[in-house]
Amino acid sequence: MKGRVILKRLIFLVLFLSFVFLLFGEGKSSSIYVKTNEGRRACVEGKIFLRIPYSKKVGMDAIAEKYCGDKKLVKDILKYNPRPKKGSYKEVRIPLELLLPSYQIETIFALFKEDKRVEEGFLHKYNGESFETLAKYFCSSSLDAGKLKKSLNGKLPKKGEYLLIPASLLSKPFANLPFEKKEQSVKSSQKSSEEVNQSPPQIKEYSVEEARKLLTYGKDEEGEYALYHLSQGEALYSSVVVRFTGRLFASEVNGLAMEIAKRSKIDDVTSIPINYEIKIPLEYLLPQFYPEDSNTYKQWLSHQQELSTIINTYKNSSLDGVVVILDPGHGGVDRGAINNKVWEDSYVYDIACRIKEGLESKTKAKVYITLVEPTKGFKIDDKKYLSPNKKAQILTHPPFSLDSSLATKRGVNLRWVLANSIYNNLSKERVTTEKVVFTSIHADSLHPSLRGTMFYVPGSEYREQKWSANYENYKELKGNKTFSLSQKELKTAEGLSTQFSKKLEGAFKKNEIRLHPYSPTRDHVVRNRKAWVPAVLKYNLIPCSVLIEVCNINNKDDANLLCDPYFRQKIANAYIEALIQYYS
Repeated sequence: MKGRVILKRLIFLVLFLSFVFLLFGEGKSSSIYVKTNEGRRACVEGKIFLRIPYSKKVGMDAIAEKYCGDKKLVKDILKYNPRPKKGSYKEVRIPLELLLPSYQIETIFALFKEDKRVEEGFLHKYNGESFETLAKYFCSSSLDAGKLKKSLNGKLPKKGEYLLIPASLLSKPFANLPFEKKEQSVKSSQKSSEEVNQSPPQIKEYSVEEARKLLTYGKDEEGEYALYHLSQGEALYSSVVVRFTGRLFASEVNGLAMEIAKRSKIDDVTSIPINYEIKIPLEYLLPQFYPEDSNTYKQWLSHQQELSTIINTYKNSSLDGVVVILDPGHGGVDRGAINNKVWEDSYVYDIACRIKEGLESKTKAKVYITLVEPTKGFKIDDKKYLSPNKKAQILTHPPFSLDSSLATKRGVNLRWVLANSIYNNLSKERVTTEKVVFTSIHADSLHPSLRGTMFYVPGSEYREQKWSANYENYKELKGNKTFSLSQKELKTAEGLSTQFSKKLEGAFKKNEIRLHPYSPTRDHVVRNRKAWVPAVLKYNLIPCSVLIEVCNINNKDDANLLCDPYFRQKIANAYIEALIQYYS
């Protein structure tokens, strides 16, 4: 009798513990929600979905067409979206396998930010999942758990370590993710049976005029397109997407590459025949690559010709009377871009300190700086690895500490508020507008294949003529919270900034600093399919304003360069040289 009681208690305990595990263990962690773009949410709810805001005005047909590429898939979508008892849908969830490639990539890398597709398969940062759960996420079904377990020799790593899901086991969305082959093999169109071994793709530099000659134009049942023939050793993501569409950020480059591949009837983006015809939908092109007879290209060309007539007329090679406002990006709780054991804020701050020191010791320019790290001051640091700028402050009155939860949004806006205040005070002192230069210094986080420095100028098309800042208790805003520029002033700012940026390009090349191969000077950023200008340029009154992205931290070689104090000094020297040329 006693034995039966003990047995019943043991059974109850086992059942209770199983319930607790399901409730608080893996079952709980399997529900994950991550915000992506435009109100969408990537989620894990048993399987992987993208949740999309629903509106009756849009309707289910339009959602199916936009996110899946086919209205006929509405029935498949509805299987995962039972009708609510009251009211209408608030969100529609679409399983990963039904999404267009660009949205598959958006979903995957929102949920698995630190994971990576490699030639051998998919590298996943382990988070305590079982073999069954891993198979459900990354393989065709949980039934592949046995094969996955065998491939991993029956062992799962520690949390935070990486495991490899073999390419042969990956489900289609994961298998189709683009990746760099260690040794690319590209098929020749003349010798279809012969494979030609290639080194990793080398990005060729072309001017806009040269790149335009590589395109022809056409139209089919899906619409207008530009046609490009892929050359030997070129990759779809770098030689087509980055060059002709202006996309730079990894998820967007990869996503658009998959869309273009689908449009061009390409099954495997890693093995495209030489001279294969790549169709780029016209709406994705940068304006300078539209057909010559299109209004879009004509307007772009006319604008460039107008900008070329705007020239800085103040000349003084010693920089006497010149005022430079330096703005090192990020700081405090906002590290900026982080990858390859490098964070942005400390390194761009050191570059700003080097420029400040060089200008003050070698020229007659006056230097202001928007930010200080009180524990470091403006001392140059020759160490390879720099400590974070935890105590960084924006030098407004009173100073704004970047260690608060408001650091990112308010910190960005207070930079241009401070720069505008300095500029207005200089104007009162009768310092002419052409003598003032604003430069914000950053390091980028782009597609890992990309390298080199980029320069952003304030494109007049992407700015407003009137704006305001609603922050209380700052001396810089007393009596003046509203700012405005005429259309003519906006164009003048773009013209002067572009002129200085071209001087920067020349000085960086002369000092053997690698530039981004495709249009290193740009008047806007393209992200989330939107074109915009960074806030420190968009709301800046200073006519000559440039934002420098010194390198791409997502590229290991660039990240290593940023750690090198010699490289940081080369950047500073090239900047000073360009400034002297601008005023000579």
